[in-house]
Amino acid sequence: MHSVAALDSYIHGIILDRAVDVLMLRRKPGGGGKVGLHFAAVSQILSASDPADAEIVARTYIAERLGLETYQRPDDIGAGLAMVGINRIWSAAFPKNSGDMKTSLGVIVTRRNRIVHECDLDPLNPGSVTPLTDGDALKAIETVDCVVTAIDACS
Repeated sequence: MHSVAALDSYIHGIILDRAVDVLMLRRKPGGGGKVGLHFAAVSQILSASDPADAEIVARTYIAERLGLETYQRPDDIGAGLAMVGINRIWSAAFPKNSGDMKTSLGVIVTRRNRIVHECDLDPLNPGSVTPLTDGDALKAIETVDCVVTAIDACS
């Protein structure tokens, strides 16, 4: 559970940093993405007394907006990173086995969500918890670590 939460937090951080850079005109926007700030936020950013204040205001509003999103599932991660100019992250990070890595991460996220939201009940054996070994948990953590390391190298 914690490794998926850490992955989500890590991806939020990349997107936040790059979105602020786009808003502060230090980086070009990604293809077709939008953060969706309201006009009052934009007005406050533009009317800030100096660039540092503008960046703080921008970071605050973008972080608030991104707080509505989760970046756990592979397609959500890819879309979020593409929004800020990191395109085709899965094929860039895993040129030989992007599909396998996306599938592995998807299985881990689905299991994590079942643990968190459904008490990890076994759908094949009603009333029982799905078995989970320490080896299963360690393999999931290793997979998430591999994903983060590869994405980090491409961002």
